[in-house]
Amino acid sequence: MAGARKGARRQPDEVARLTAQVAELTARLEALETTPRGSSNGNGNGNGHDQAPHSRRDLLKLAGAAAAGAAGSILLGSVPAAATNNQALLLGNNTTNDAGLTTDIFPTGATAPAPLFQATGQAVTSTTIVPATVSTSAPTTQSIPLIGAIGPGGALPTIGSPGVADYPGFAPIQGVGGQATIGGKVYSEGVNGWGTGARGIGVTGESDSGYGLAGGSGGIDIAALGNGRVLQLSLPAGPLMTGSPSGPPTYGPNDFEMVRDGNGVLWLSGAGGAWRRDNTLRVDNQAGTAAFTPVRIIDTRDGTGLAGSGLAPGQPLQPGVTYVFGPYTNTNGLPPDAVGIVGNVTAVGYTGPGYITVFPAGVPTPITSTVNFAPPFQSTGWANACTVGFGTGANAGKISIRLSNNGITSHVILDVTGYLQ
Repeated sequence: MAGARKGARRQPDEVARLTAQVAELTARLEALETTPRGSSNGNGNGNGHDQAPHSRRDLLKLAGAAAAGAAGSILLGSVPAAATNNQALLLGNNTTNDAGLTTDIFPTGATAPAPLFQATGQAVTSTTIVPATVSTSAPTTQSIPLIGAIGPGGALPTIGSPGVADYPGFAPIQGVGGQATIGGKVYSEGVNGWGTGARGIGVTGESDSGYGLAGGSGGIDIAALGNGRVLQLSLPAGPLMTGSPSGPPTYGPNDFEMVRDGNGVLWLSGAGGAWRRDNTLRVDNQAGTAAFTPVRIIDTRDGTGLAGSGLAPGQPLQPGVTYVFGPYTNTNGLPPDAVGIVGNVTAVGYTGPGYITVFPAGVPTPITSTVNFAPPFQSTGWANACTVGFGTGANAGKISIRLSNNGITSHVILDVTGYLQ
């Protein structure tokens, strides 16, 4: 009991002693901070040399050493983030920093490649580091990435067997997506950007050559969410385009690529590495310089273009019968990737009033008509403009023609003035 009481009496004495030492150290620290350069060296003799510590960092080191020796450990207050070249960066807490001068943070060649900064969210092991990608070109000691971030709950992808956590990128800033459940679905975003205003841009990529923005994924590489809009400026005249302002690009397409010319025509990479228009009317040739020459692809009177129909030359259409004609792609000046034709259909030599319907092969007969006719123009014919797509699959490049089922017969002529591509 006596020992316990004696120990209890010592505790206030020890606290008082440590408190006094802290006060003394604080006074010494304040004195050091206010001592000008070149002043007294402590003996009353000014020698013109800088005897005071250079920075807050040096003062803190002195105070820390003294406090550690006197009391074992003393927690010093936070200081602003500040650094000069070849000095360490000190981070503060709730402190406003003057960024009038650039703080340059760089690794030396003696250090192993590693991110200079990294932030990790909750539920991420604090020792998880985004691995630096080793460069095979000089400098081989470069730090890639410079800044790394791992979102809350995020995990580095694994490579190799057994799997090793890695993120083998080369960008100076790299983000590893965390996990969040929104609307019952789990999302993970590596990099996200938001731009305000009508001209706001969330994420942008620029490159003098190569790719401005690229995405790789086992799912969808690049997606437009929300309303799904994708904006693309037209290619400028010059080395990228055949002519100004229209025409296909002069460079070859990739496996799948879309570009837009100055007239707003969308060009797609087509069969055989060529460019084709995206379902737009084509009245010129593939070089984009000469007009497409109109051509007659069907005339039942003399047997023109009857392949696949089963009709003999001079045999008219029979009532209520659907005939399949073609294929016509890669013939008569039509390219192999044409998806339809534009032209005129003419009923001639008909035996009574009726109508003819022209439509893609392989689809049910529509309830519409392409041309309606009646006497007395049997000899001269009755014509109407038409636009019709080709069938697909086994019916690619083919069209169907059907005469009304009202007991009449008629010949048919189909002239092409352009095509859809």
